[in-house]
Amino acid sequence: QPYDPRAGGSAEYYRRACALQDAALELLRVGVADRISQTSAQVQDTLNLPRVPIAADKLEASLVYTRFHGISRRSNALLSVARERLDALGPGSVASSSYEDLMSLCRGAYCSAREALLTSTVRMHMDTLRERHGLVGMTRLASVFLIRLCNVETALYLDFFGDPSRRQQSRRRLSSGAVDADGNDDGQAAEDGPAMRRLGSQSASASRSALSDDPAFRDAEFQSCLGSLCSALHRTVRRGLVSVLDLDVLCQVVSVLREERAAANASPVTTAAARAVSGVIQDAQERLIFCANSSLHREVVKFRPGKGDLDYPGKLLPPGEKAAAAGAIVIDDGDGGEGTADEGEAKAPDGPTGDADAKPSQTTGGVDDAVAAQLKVYESWFPPMRSVLRILSKIFRVVEPRVFEDIALSAVQSCTKSLKDGSVQIYRSSGLVHADLFLVKHLLILREQLSPFDLQLRSVERQLDFTEAGRAVTRFLANRNRRLFSMSNENALVTLLREGVSVQESSVDSKRDLEDCLRSACNDFIEHTTASLLGPVFGLVERCKDSGPEALPSAPFMAATSVRDVLSSALGGLGEGLDGVRTQMRLYLESAATEGILLRPVVKKLTRAVEDVKKSVSEVPDGENGWDAGIRAEVNGIADEFVKVATRPRADK
Repeated sequence: QPYDPRAGGSAEYYRRACALQDAALELLRVGVADRISQTSAQVQDTLNLPRVPIAADKLEASLVYTRFHGISRRSNALLSVARERLDALGPGSVASSSYEDLMSLCRGAYCSAREALLTSTVRMHMDTLRERHGLVGMTRLASVFLIRLCNVETALYLDFFGDPSRRQQSRRRLSSGAVDADGNDDGQAAEDGPAMRRLGSQSASASRSALSDDPAFRDAEFQSCLGSLCSALHRTVRRGLVSVLDLDVLCQVVSVLREERAAANASPVTTAAARAVSGVIQDAQERLIFCANSSLHREVVKFRPGKGDLDYPGKLLPPGEKAAAAGAIVIDDGDGGEGTADEGEAKAPDGPTGDADAKPSQTTGGVDDAVAAQLKVYESWFPPMRSVLRILSKIFRVVEPRVFEDIALSAVQSCTKSLKDGSVQIYRSSGLVHADLFLVKHLLILREQLSPFDLQLRSVERQLDFTEAGRAVTRFLANRNRRLFSMSNENALVTLLREGVSVQESSVDSKRDLEDCLRSACNDFIEHTTASLLGPVFGLVERCKDSGPEALPSAPFMAATSVRDVLSSALGGLGEGLDGVRTQMRLYLESAATEGILLRPVVKKLTRAVEDVKKSVSEVPDGENGWDAGIRAEVNGIADEFVKVATRPRADK
């Protein structure tokens, strides 16, 4: 009953009640906390812990668990008395704090004892797994071990601090579920195996549910103990991650740990293991991001091409035809470099070969040839672009989307710049057409290979602008009445910072920049091709446009023989020039659709230039500058032949 100081003899009664309560609490402490500490010390002396860790396969059968199971029943009975008394007193009672302190003391003694017994064994097992199975195999096996450890430790903890009535209800529910599953047997022998497997799975799930029914396992002290034990995984894996440089290994580690984290999150009992695995995943992702950025900086930003890297079109030719790198190059479609339907659809070596014409009787040698051809396509790509696509494809589903977007944005910018620089060097060694086709080819591939990632490639960059800092400092020093300690907007230091430093924002859109670069490369190719095929004719058209209507008939460049010679000379090399351009485009692009898209503006420019010449010729009267009906008909015939040759389809169609 509550203490009433006005009742007679109440003070003596209260003193004796407190003495009896202290004695009872002392007995409970000795019976639980001291017994746990003594048992832990005895087990450590017997097993020589922590100097000699226990083998993981013998852990559950060792004294670490058997001795504690032996004292759990009596300890739970004593703690049940304290728990019932605490519930009876209520949270607002003065005496309840003593029982709460006792429960906290017992939980602390238990957790300290379990950490002392298990820490060395868990760490030794982690180190052993790493030595035997490597970093990737160790992460999977260690995660499974920690999940099992959390289940076993939770069951033991509930034997000490759990509510026996809840455990009995959970066991009865589990037993009834097993009986129901067994009673549904139809007598069909063929279904016994699957039924038993389902029963085993249901039993394991029900066992985890039985543990989670008792909220005692959520005690902060116990969860801290499990977290300390599971931290051995973080300790071991982190030491291994520091020396790993292989992106494939890091990606495998993250993938494995994500699977194990999903398994650990399936039950609230194994939350501590899930938290430990999540910490390791963050460390592995940080290491992966660092290695990916280092590889991109080394292989893309700092890339210096060698002679073999710039061997275009030599890298696209079959081995027997590399000697004929320039001029009229004849390549059979079956021997071509990239076997893609569209230039941007070329895949890395581990992708599909796209050999739709393969015969059913194709042998292993044919498959090897297809793989070798696909490898040749991959090797023909410019090394920086190959590195960017390889690294992005590896880390796509392993790092967070925002991080991947940021890495991809900077990687695409660096790759585009590297392609432009490579095009300039190819222009010096192989010519203008090869430089243009090289840039168009790789930008098409880069755009198409980035499309599956569904990237925006946009960001806002902020930079501090100090251009006005000098003037602001001058005004600050010139102001004799400046207020340095004023707590207002008129403070001189605040004014100095506001006027001297500003933030400049700029929007970065790598996808738009890539499209602009591709469009510019295509336009350059069109302009350069038309100029190389019909340069003198374009010069004649420009002169005609610059001359006025009155001066055009008598201009020297409009002499009949001069115009005829210019058109005849250009017509003589037009067919061969167009065939050479088509051959080179087929070598780089391997796509009739892409070739048609690029050649169509070239043909339009050619026909328009010839039509402009015919229009200018029609403005010159007969008898002027050597023009008459015969030579005019001859020039018009040459112009019509221009159109026929320019619109002639590919000879290999």
